[in-house]
Amino acid sequence: MIRTLLAAALALSSLGAQATVSHANFDTLVFADGQSMGGPNLQLGIKTTIPSSFVATRIEVFTGEGSGANTVALWTHDATNNRPLAPISTGAWQMGITNTWQGAPLTTPVPLTAGQTVWVVWGCVNGSQSSIQSSGAGAQYRGSFDGGATWTGPFSGQQWKFRIWSGPAGHYEIFGVGCNGGAGVPRLSWFGLPMAGTSFNVHLERAVASSAALLVLGDSNTTYNGVPLPFNLAPLGASACTLLSSVTATIATATDVTGQSVLALTIPANPTLAGIQFWNQWACLDPTANLFGFAFSNGGAATVGA
Repeated sequence: MIRTLLAAALALSSLGAQATVSHANFDTLVFADGQSMGGPNLQLGIKTTIPSSFVATRIEVFTGEGSGANTVALWTHDATNNRPLAPISTGAWQMGITNTWQGAPLTTPVPLTAGQTVWVVWGCVNGSQSSIQSSGAGAQYRGSFDGGATWTGPFSGQQWKFRIWSGPAGHYEIFGVGCNGGAGVPRLSWFGLPMAGTSFNVHLERAVASSAALLVLGDSNTTYNGVPLPFNLAPLGASACTLLSSVTATIATATDVTGQSVLALTIPANPTLAGIQFWNQWACLDPTANLFGFAFSNGGAATVGA
């Protein structure tokens, strides 16, 4: 898989910029585990003042414990009413179950100026982990259940966490669905970002305990050896299962007594890899699942950052 990434990178020109978190609130891995988001249709707006000028390319919140589509956005500031005024740029992603920094690239990069007041707006999944470090003094925040037409608040009793990136940051999100096995439907999630010169983790849960699993890595989620993806695995005896990724390489691992596993994937320290995409899926050894003897997870879609 790494050879595939390096070969593809030769066609790209070297990038001058490096991704960095240029502004954040409570940029730690500490979070209030007992706090979850309300909803449905909640948009949470967090007020912030930009300390130095940069171009925003990605927004993240610290969340997990849910599934479905999330949105993030930057909104202008209504100084008269002290509330979000209008969206500047947005992004969306399918969240993973593991609590980690999750988010999306903005559809249009946003130049921000030192001293400018903006709102970070998160369209969350009901019941997912709140992006809160702790109760206590924090930035002003508001909530909206009608797309930003009206806003509750302002409030300031929680330490809301967010990160705003500049440069070509990496990205990871969930796609597709898995199929049932002896311990339920295996579930893929992640921790960290696929960035050149670093590692991130791909997680597995709901596999058979103390068994084996393969992490599939591929360079396409639309075709594999001329066969369109996703591909129904019925010809192999797994009619309810779907292959979501091409198979460029596989990595074998063992599951623990809870049916979980974690694999660290290292991206070479080569900034020209930025923008390269690859896909993952777990194939879990499970003789009770079907005649093929494997249950399959949902998929993961990665974009390498620099």
